[in-house]
Amino acid sequence: MALLFFVSCSSNKVENKKLILYNNELGNEIASFPIRANDYFYVKFTHSVNMSPVIDYYKFNKDNEIYVYKTVYYNYGAGVETELENNETLSYGPDGSMIIENIDKKIDPLTYYLSDIFDHKLSIAGKDEISLWDICGKNILINIVIK
Repeated sequence: MALLFFVSCSSNKVENKKLILYNNELGNEIASFPIRANDYFYVKFTHSVNMSPVIDYYKFNKDNEIYVYKTVYYNYGAGVETELENNETLSYGPDGSMIIENIDKKIDPLTYYLSDIFDHKLSIAGKDEISLWDICGKNILINIVIK
């Protein structure tokens, strides 16, 4: 007599998502990129007032809500955070950068204006930076969503 055993295992498969760039004015999809559930992404740009680099780091939850969790900047000035909130921490990088971590702030919607002065770069999971000018053009307001 043979006994059969069936084992039910929950899958540890990571659900694949897409990071999608939309034209804010027209509402059409410009580009999409694969992103995994535990990946982060960042947008790097030159701040238009203090003229120094800023890098905003984002993560998303199971409901595809986007949260900023870290910002790196190199100069104080208008539009740059000057006070810490809640559990946020400030540290200094070896390159002179100022790093604010533990931000955990929902960004809805996540938009960037791509002027014709400075390009914005997108990186997903620490991979090569992608020029948003090359993908979206200049003088355009874009929305970034996860689906």
